Amino acid sequence: MSCDSYFEGVVFSGVGEGAFYVSLYSRRFLEKLGFKPYPGTLNLRLLADVDAFNQCLSKANPIIVEPPVIPGVRLGVVYVYPVEIQGYFNPHTFMVRPQITVYRGDVAELIADVSLREELGLDDGSRVRFRLLPHGPPGLG
Repeated sequence: MSCDSYFEGVVFSGVGEGAFYVSLYSRRFLEKLGFKPYPGTLNLRLLADVDAFNQCLSKANPIIVEPPVIPGVRLGVVYVYPVEIQGYFNPHTFMVRPQITVYRGDVAELIADVSLREELGLDDGSRVRFRLLPHGPPGLG
């Protein structure tokens, strides 16, 4: 499978921390990505090609979002990759891969400037096809 291929994932409800962390990193996302993301993530569990997907991530050049500094709290870097959801155009759609996470490599967490769940009418169990983009809009990073 090529890195510009579409990968398919099924929507699932996460552990409920996405909104907290997206909000916590919100100012950093604004600085690096040029927009303030909706507070929450669209969680996709890959249905196949997990190894190929992770190999593509290892070859990509992520946008690195440093954590905010909060005394006494350990936060990690977030690696951000531009993505495209099949049949949906939004230049503010990215996959986040936190350095510290409860998920394994079979999960893609997507952020955007809107609630992707609402915008696309998705429920748990919905299937979404997406692909990694080789680069984001000019000036990112």
